[in-house]
Amino acid sequence: MKKFLIISSIVVGLFVVTAFSYSRAKNSSQLPHNGLIPIAASPLPEPVEMVDSKDGVDISVDEVKRENGQTILAIGINNHVEDYSQVDLKVRSDLAGVKPIKYVVDDSASGGHHVSAELVFAGDLSGLLTIKLTDELVFNINVK
Repeated sequence: MKKFLIISSIVVGLFVVTAFSYSRAKNSSQLPHNGLIPIAASPLPEPVEMVDSKDGVDISVDEVKRENGQTILAIGINNHVEDYSQVDLKVRSDLAGVKPIKYVVDDSASGGHHVSAELVFAGDLSGLLTIKLTDELVFNINVK
């Protein structure tokens, strides 16, 4: 009987050690090698589309940079009717009530129907960008 108790204790002990080792190995395989517990990454915010369209004309803010105390907007003006490359947006636009200090047309493809330009404002600005191509054709874009 004594032998039976000793052998039973050894078998039970081996079973407990094996089960513990298996459980520990299974749990550690789910962790990265550095032992840190991973957390779910936050989803990236959806890009904000900054565009306004009226009467076949699209105006978009393609990029916003803030550097050296200035806000620089890369804009696009696209349509298939009028030439807007000669419209001076320095006098026909504002951002949050502030007039631009500089307006440069970078590219005017297809006879001014597709204009890429840059508006530069003094200060670190955001808010409503208003562009008046004509007195009737006014665009409003919320710049973040």
